[in-house]
Amino acid sequence: MTTVTLNLEQKLYVITERSGYSCFGFDNAREHANQIAQQLDQSHLAFAPGDYATLAGYQKYLTATAAWGRSPLNQRTYFAPGTDPKAAKVLESYRRTGEKIRLILGDLATGEPWLDEHGVVGRIGRSGGMLKIPLLVEPGESGGGAILTDCILCLVDWQTGNTPYRHPAYREANLGLSSNDCPDLPWAVRRGSDAIACFADIGKAAAYLAFMRGATIEPRVFA
Repeated sequence: MTTVTLNLEQKLYVITERSGYSCFGFDNAREHANQIAQQLDQSHLAFAPGDYATLAGYQKYLTATAAWGRSPLNQRTYFAPGTDPKAAKVLESYRRTGEKIRLILGDLATGEPWLDEHGVVGRIGRSGGMLKIPLLVEPGESGGGAILTDCILCLVDWQTGNTPYRHPAYREANLGLSSNDCPDLPWAVRRGSDAIACFADIGKAAAYLAFMRGATIEPRVFA
């Protein structure tokens, strides 16, 4: 049996099942329900003023996703609220062609990338279920993790290095390479004064720096 309770302090629905529990944000429930209501042109699915942070709001979210699942639009890829339509179009194109792509994710307000090293290079897949969300499928894998499509700063074609999508706020990470105090790892890649990665080999350090600035360098080069 599934029970849902409210964590008002952290703005979360806490969903408890026999196998454990999961959490879902109040904001996420509202944004998904409102997006589905707009795309299906069914205003009754959208949040009313009193639905936020209530169990009724969570039920509204479930009703909206079920309506999407019954709709012909269910055959489309479903993108998170806040996803730039231009980024969604590029992801769909790469999903159809199966070409390899690099994701650069980060803060859309500041344009700062998160400097993710893993789970950012592969082909675009898609989940099953009512909401068929885009997945990043890494080489050699048959499945993958969900893409935070509302946090995409840049998409890089892995073969050419071209950027078919670039968010207006995106700026390449301001990184530098310098010596490090540790004898075993004498080279450090720094963001400002903070060392974010240290290496024994200067070539690997330089490759890591280039990758984090968007270059199409296989991560195994600096692993």
